[in-house]
Amino acid sequence: MLLEEMLNDERTAGIKKGRKELGSEYILDLLSDLGSVSDDLKEKIKSEDDEITLKAMHRLAARSESIEMFLNGLKDMKH
Repeated sequence: MLLEEMLNDERTAGIKKGRKELGSEYILDLLSDLGSVSDDLKEKIKSEDDEITLKAMHRLAARSESIEMFLNGLKDMKH
């Protein structure tokens, strides 16, 4: 039973990591249509662990008309 629980935990962690990485890639893909994405911004997006924040970033990227608009939206999200 303990081994089964450990495997389930690892599987769940792997799924969560995969969703996070895929979410980050979707955001970066949307932003790349708007212009050049700095390495700092790429790292900020890729290092985000919170799924709710990643979803909000994705919505923001989809609605933004420029990288600057996205960055301004990120500032507003922090407040």
